[in-house]
Amino acid sequence: MKRTCTTRWVFLLVAVLIASLILPGCGQKSDPAGSTTPADTITITDQMGRTVEVPTQPEKISALHHFGGKIVFALGQQDKAVDQVLYGMEGEAMAKVDPEFAARPLFSQGKGFNVEGLAARKPQVAFVYTSFEKDQMQQLENAGIKVVAIQGETLEESYEAVRLMARVLGCEEQGEAYIKDCQRLCTMVSERVSKVPQEQHPRVMFCGPKDIFTVASGEMLQNTMIEMAGGKNVATNVKGFWASVSPEQVVAWQPDVIILGSSLDMYSVEDVLENPSLKSVKAVENQQVYTFPSNIGWWDYPAPHCVLGIVYLAKTLYPEEFKDVDVTAVADDFYQKYLGYSFTDMGGKLPQAR
Repeated sequence: MKRTCTTRWVFLLVAVLIASLILPGCGQKSDPAGSTTPADTITITDQMGRTVEVPTQPEKISALHHFGGKIVFALGQQDKAVDQVLYGMEGEAMAKVDPEFAARPLFSQGKGFNVEGLAARKPQVAFVYTSFEKDQMQQLENAGIKVVAIQGETLEESYEAVRLMARVLGCEEQGEAYIKDCQRLCTMVSERVSKVPQEQHPRVMFCGPKDIFTVASGEMLQNTMIEMAGGKNVATNVKGFWASVSPEQVVAWQPDVIILGSSLDMYSVEDVLENPSLKSVKAVENQQVYTFPSNIGWWDYPAPHCVLGIVYLAKTLYPEEFKDVDVTAVADDFYQKYLGYSFTDMGGKLPQAR
């Protein structure tokens, strides 16, 4: 009997020793003293194809572009930001309602940024857009800041960026919840516009930042937005970004609807309606010219937030099919969840219907 008990104890001790050798391999590393700690870095591939080793769940971060900044907020990680991370009209709107945000410095403005000032705040990771200047990326890396490049020229790219940032920031569940909400709005739109015959889909021209004759090509996010909202982009075969076209080309296209996108207040609806070279265009004749939202941040900008723009555009093209959809209410809910304040509370207003 004693021999049997001794044998059982030997087997138990062996099992414990085997388990102690195997378990540290599950996401941990062992130090010489035999203790285990979580891995302190992870290796990711960013959207420029660069391999980057970043700290696990960094505590200090920066985002040097509208796109990354919105995702930082959407993931609920804004308290980790060492700078404002929202820019332009959206940053100004946030500063009015959030004292903590307003108190943070602003290091990136336009194409320039204060690398010395940012480095002094010691962010561990900076999120930049893939178009970020390579020499500026090098300056950040030389300052000891890990740089992760992201991109969102399509919705799928945007979702990929969300998942990448969520992995870096250790909040993958929040990332999936955000994507799910975006997809829910897209599904609502697609289900309604799918009932409209293709031959009835209006021809849309989406104008950009330089002047009335700067248009969104088939290679841009706006093309996807138009198609998802049930329109046909007249410039779908045009290449490049915000391509310049002639007045004669616009007349030849005969768009049914003209949308003024990221116009930077360079021109207005009235400027389009009163332009003599466009007087024979259907959209002008029928006064179907609209300014795209919003006064506190464009909804046609790369980021999953552009789903709000898809909802607005679909209702603009098909008011009857979307008469029960209150776009302001949709925006209020979305902003509250993913920026911390409602669209209305931040001062957001939709363009007045003509």
